[in-house]
Amino acid sequence: MTLILDGRKARDELAKRLKAGLKRLPAKPVLAIVQAGDLAESNAYIERKKKFGEELGISVLHIKVAPSGGEEKVLEKVSELNQKTEISGIIVQLPLPPDFNKKKIANRVSVKKDVDGLSDANFQKLKAGDSGAIIPATARGVLELLEFYYISVAGKKVAVLGRSRLVGAPIAEVLKQKGAEVFVCHSETTNTAEITRSADLVISAVGKPKFLGTEFFRDDRTQVVVDVGITAVTEKGAEKLEEEMPKRTLVGDVDFKKVKDMVYAISPVPGGVGPMTVLALFENLLEPISNLTSE
Repeated sequence: MTLILDGRKARDELAKRLKAGLKRLPAKPVLAIVQAGDLAESNAYIERKKKFGEELGISVLHIKVAPSGGEEKVLEKVSELNQKTEISGIIVQLPLPPDFNKKKIANRVSVKKDVDGLSDANFQKLKAGDSGAIIPATARGVLELLEFYYISVAGKKVAVLGRSRLVGAPIAEVLKQKGAEVFVCHSETTNTAEITRSADLVISAVGKPKFLGTEFFRDDRTQVVVDVGITAVTEKGAEKLEEEMPKRTLVGDVDFKKVKDMVYAISPVPGGVGPMTVLALFENLLEPISNLTSE
């Protein structure tokens, strides 16, 4: 019987550890979420983060910036939050308006408060194997989901589909450091199916609904599949989203029903990586504070 990598179950168990850690802190942490605009999907994602923060006992500030002010208004707000000692962590909600410089904004967040881990400085630390580097939340969620189900990556052949700074690139770096043989596939890779069929672990983050069918896997029930892709399918077609969103028909990159019985383990969509991403965000927020208070 196929093992379902249940992200909700893992999140709830690991959240107990977070709550215990919070009790040892002298003050309640504060997470600031900066949003440019009023995109419905982003509002839903933020509400999930606020709800989980409340459950943990963490204050979450939702700060909206009018897109009409341009990216400079976002940069100014981030700079202001960097200087506030009561703010423990900062994230800039994605996606940003298409004309905004996402890289410039990510780099404006103080390294000490960069709980999303998207700055160039943090990524360089991650590539160097620095233990103080922040693993971006989605990537960390994938790694912790595997650990929760005692799935080791050392010595394994891993296919990572997608090379974004948010998911694919950091996952690939951390897996290499853990002793995995990593193959990164992207839009220019011509033999993706050949690579995934030969892999022990397949991690997909391309955002294409049901892109990975049976031809991408071996039918021997030995492979592990982690599906990061989240797409909301509507009557008008498929609309790409970057995280889970409630009250929509969601599908992943993998054709779950067709592939499930071919593999040893697989994460569902929704309910797999999504809940772990929110958990990992708050782990990234709390760890630096815990380390400081324990020194």
